[in-house]
Amino acid sequence: AADENDDGVISLDEFIGFMTDPTKVNLSWRIRSSFRVALVMGGPGSGKGTLCERLVKQARVTHFSSGDMLRNEIESGSPLAQSITRTMNEGRLVSSTTIIALLKKQLRRFPGALVALDGFPRNLENYVDFDKVCGRPEFAIKIDVPDETMVERILKRAETSGRADDNEETAKKRLSTYHEQTEPTIKQLELDGVPIYQLDGMKSPDEVWADLVEKCPLIGTRV
Repeated sequence: AADENDDGVISLDEFIGFMTDPTKVNLSWRIRSSFRVALVMGGPGSGKGTLCERLVKQARVTHFSSGDMLRNEIESGSPLAQSITRTMNEGRLVSSTTIIALLKKQLRRFPGALVALDGFPRNLENYVDFDKVCGRPEFAIKIDVPDETMVERILKRAETSGRADDNEETAKKRLSTYHEQTEPTIKQLELDGVPIYQLDGMKSPDEVWADLVEKCPLIGTRV
């Protein structure tokens, strides 16, 4: 895209033109940010947040949760707040356009970082949009937990979280949505050659962490 005369060499003028061309803003933004992304996948209550805390503390990874970004946006009182609130309370997924816009705003603060992205992309459309704008992930982590256990964990969390979406009805809707829309994303990741490290979320947090360090070379070299 930057080699305009197709001579196999990108000149300084061509590079500057590429980086300042508004029609190529998505590609040039990826170069400027130079971040790498690891997807952390799993149903609500699977333990993604707990694992991400250890990634931050023990592997020097920057963590972004799509849920946290959305809740922060709601608290900011922005024009998006009402729409996001209604969508989350109904147990539906917020559009990929909204998530990517919020993510780009955050990633500008951490150029060159290895980012653990928790809760996004959740469906194939999200993943395609993410790939176009942010590039292909380095790897994905998938935490497997039975549905009944995830519901129990969400209801337990509701005792202290104060979150409007931590109730049984919404939890079951979120789980249904997760299974319906995440599996095609997993298949596409496999087709794209993205390494997927599957973890047993029924194990203790220490055991889950040990499994990840053993299975994932990039994390293993950072601890």
